[in-house]
Amino acid sequence: MQDNELIELIKRNPNIGLSKLMSDYMGLVCSIVREKINSVCDEFEMEACASDVFIDFYNNIDRFSEEKGSLKAFLCVIAKRRAIDTFRKKIKEVGNISVDDEESYVYIADTIDIEEAYIKREQKKALLEAINSLGEPDREIIVRKYYMGESSKSISERLSMTVTAVDTRSSRTLGKLKKYLMASIPGGI
Repeated sequence: MQDNELIELIKRNPNIGLSKLMSDYMGLVCSIVREKINSVCDEFEMEACASDVFIDFYNNIDRFSEEKGSLKAFLCVIAKRRAIDTFRKKIKEVGNISVDDEESYVYIADTIDIEEAYIKREQKKALLEAINSLGEPDREIIVRKYYMGESSKSISERLSMTVTAVDTRSSRTLGKLKKYLMASIPGGI
């Protein structure tokens, strides 16, 4: 379904249109939200933030213009902004933290492990490099399946492949990625 067709469907029948939008883009939105706020929010708060992205989209649907970019890009911008707002709100809830305040120091140390965050960022960087080095259609299968949350059936239809072929390529590619990451990241993944 083209972007303009989906927009018209949402305007004509919001329940069906938003359901389609969410099935197509929930994985992407969740990964953006999770990346931005997982250090300060729990699972429930991250899910609420992701849901708010679709509400924001619906409330601002008239701002979408295909001339400015794709529907996917528009949703990504909304997700990033909503996640940043949620992050800022969560930080304000914690309050101003004094470096001299021992309780605050313990709180920061308990909730944000800088070394762990660095390791995760480096692992994510290595994973993205590995995925980007894959040939097609393997790269697209992995991105669609594990980043965008698409089903094997949906991917098979988009790439004119059988579901079995998508699953087989996905499994083999995951094996390749695992070997690459085990070799390239000290201490493995």
